[in-house]
Amino acid sequence: MASNISAFVKSRKNSITEQRIKQILSYIMECHRIFLNDGVTYSEKEIKASTTVPFEDHLKFEFIDKYLVKNKFLLRNKISELEEINFSPESQQRYLDVCDGKIKPDKIDIYINKLGLKKNFKNEEDENIYFALECKRIKILSDVKDYVLDMENKFVNRNHINLRLPFEGQIAFIENKKLTHIDISNQANNILKTKSFKTEKYLCAEKLHSIIDGTYLSIHKRNFNNQDSFAIYHLMLNYSNIVLN
Repeated sequence: MASNISAFVKSRKNSITEQRIKQILSYIMECHRIFLNDGVTYSEKEIKASTTVPFEDHLKFEFIDKYLVKNKFLLRNKISELEEINFSPESQQRYLDVCDGKIKPDKIDIYINKLGLKKNFKNEEDENIYFALECKRIKILSDVKDYVLDMENKFVNRNHINLRLPFEGQIAFIENKKLTHIDISNQANNILKTKSFKTEKYLCAEKLHSIIDGTYLSIHKRNFNNQDSFAIYHLMLNYSNIVLN
């Protein structure tokens, strides 16, 4: 699908940033492909018995440590600007909550920085230019409600103190064999139509990997300042054969 997603991406800065984000997302999907081929499984019962880490966080930590970090050479070999890219779980930034006017900590599920975009953001240090991915487990269709609620709470209503790119990311761990990424995206769009914040483009398939599908793009407006447009890339990961109850 064409990458010309909206007028806001037409500037050279945003166009280069979008291209870089899509390169990183393609890498994430390649790591997911490797992960599926490895045939790894996780027993939720065993994990809960052996750790106090919430199961969703366990899935996230495993994917970051054993795949996103371990296979970084695949990025370095292709894109020299990503020589120092960093993937971290559970990082925090500050934001102003537009609902109550208070500054609060923003816990980011997967924090990706050192994106090689310093030339585009000359007043920012490379460490401070980051891409955020939020994660949610989808066990039943009604879980999509919380997935969309994350979009509203974490992207629409948070006015971040430091630089925030006009691109966000969400990962859905789909654990139900009866649910497809199409089911999830359709349900997300149905819920979005009931929300008060503005959606300029509902979830639509966006090809990010040559083999794996299940990736989507949506465009919305922030709920503060000039109500700037921003894009969300949705990665619907098939975990139905990975999570064992």
